[in-house]
Amino acid sequence: MNKITYLPAVLLVAGTLASSAAHAQERNLTLSPGFMPDPMQRSYVSGGGQDASGIFGTDMRGVGCSGSISQTPDHIMTLNDRFDFLQIWNQSGADTTLVIDGPGRFLLCDDDGGEGLNERIEHSDWVPGEYRIYVGSYGGGVHNYDLFVSELPGSRLEGASGGYADTSEDRHLAISPGFSPDPWRVSFVSGGAQEAASQFGTDMRGNRCQGSVATTPDHQMTLNESFSYLQLWTLADGDTTLIVDGPGKFLLCDDDGGMGLNEHIEYTNWPAGDYQIYVGSYSDDYLNYQLSISELASEGPSR
Repeated sequence: MNKITYLPAVLLVAGTLASSAAHAQERNLTLSPGFMPDPMQRSYVSGGGQDASGIFGTDMRGVGCSGSISQTPDHIMTLNDRFDFLQIWNQSGADTTLVIDGPGRFLLCDDDGGEGLNERIEHSDWVPGEYRIYVGSYGGGVHNYDLFVSELPGSRLEGASGGYADTSEDRHLAISPGFSPDPWRVSFVSGGAQEAASQFGTDMRGNRCQGSVATTPDHQMTLNESFSYLQLWTLADGDTTLIVDGPGKFLLCDDDGGMGLNEHIEYTNWPAGDYQIYVGSYSDDYLNYQLSISELASEGPSR
């Protein structure tokens, strides 16, 4: 069984930069009005050796640019046509910053304008051309993040998707037996640049792990105590996959075990500890999904 090994940050950055040419398509975006999926997602690593304040100063709104950024853009967003509105935000477990350097005098910067220490930039009248996007680290270091771009005002908040109800705003959870609400639900966006089959192989039941997943978990589930039973299932806009990577050799994978192209994992005897949850895309698409977790056997996608 192959399982992800978490490398020190320096090695992670080196490996990522070394493979930047191979992953250029995943890091960059070319958009026209009506693009799908919306939001569009890209994942990478923040930070670098340049001071954004010294390079860019203040943006066209008078907002100071901040954070340590790389010499080259983390992403290049090419707009084929004019957009009346776009919003760009990122999600990270650390304090990051955002700089968007566009055609002419176009420059937008943000620090903590989103949820928590994350960034959000909303703007109208985006002209066609190339926009260089830098995701910085406020206190130095490097941090994994997910970047999102949407042309839908107010309809995609911090990666939450698709009008699904009863959804937590927190992507991670820590639970004990008897947790509430049950089911616990959260929405996000599937997919990424890594092949689950090469990263994980087969799970402890012999199921092959499938789909394209992000380099970092979509959700972390901490079990404060052991559970005698838990089930996880997805509801998505397309064909997704599900991977739960837990303590020791605990590994469960599923594709289409739920209703239609959705996933459903049921299992007994979950040891206490941290579980990394990945929701993959079977194809190369980024798909809106809702993940549900319950300790009640009476719940579930078809009950």
